[in-house]
Order: sequence, then C-alpha cells, then structure tokens
Amino acid sequence: MANMFEMLKQAGQIRKQAGRFQKVLASKICEVSSPDGKISIKVNGKMELLGIDISPDLLLPENKTKLEKMLLHTWQLAQKEIEKIIQEETKNILGDFGNLPF
Repeated sequence: MANMFEMLKQAGQIRKQAGRFQKVLASKICEVSSPDGKISIKVNGKMELLGIDISPDLLLPENKTKLEKMLLHTWQLAQKEIEKIIQEETKNILGDFGNLPF
C-alpha cells in the first residue's frame, strides 16, 4: 500500500512539473528572420505564432509566390528553433525524474 501512495505522490509531482513546463514553454520566445531579412516571425515555445513582420516591397502583387515561399521557409526555421528549445527544456525537466519506477 505504501508503494501505491508513493506512486500517487510521484504522479502529483509529474503534474506539477508538466504545468511548470507549459509555463516555461509559453515564456520562451524565438524570433527568426528569412535569410534576406525581409520576413521576421516571432513564436513561443508552445508553437503559438506571436507576430509576423513583412518588408513592404514583398507585399506587391507580383511578389505573391515569392512571399508565400519565404513565409513557409521562415516558419520552418522558427519551428526548428523552437524544437531545439523544447528539447533543451525537456532534458532540464526530465533530469528531475531520473529515479521514477516506470
């Protein structure tokens, strides 16, 4: 029975850590620019898009395809950066649970 109580205690600790993890991720903000600097995307660690800045010269109708490709590429760069942050934070938090029974 004591083992069950210990497992419940550890489950509560995991829940607290998960909540803290979500707050940490929300506070991590990454800003990535396209290679030419004409597009900038800001995203947080929860992969929520916080802002986009686009150079006015890209907003011309004749630049539509170029703009779409640049936005996609810049978003992919931002995702990779956030994935690195998530991996780092996950490693930091999981370090606290090295002695769990499962």
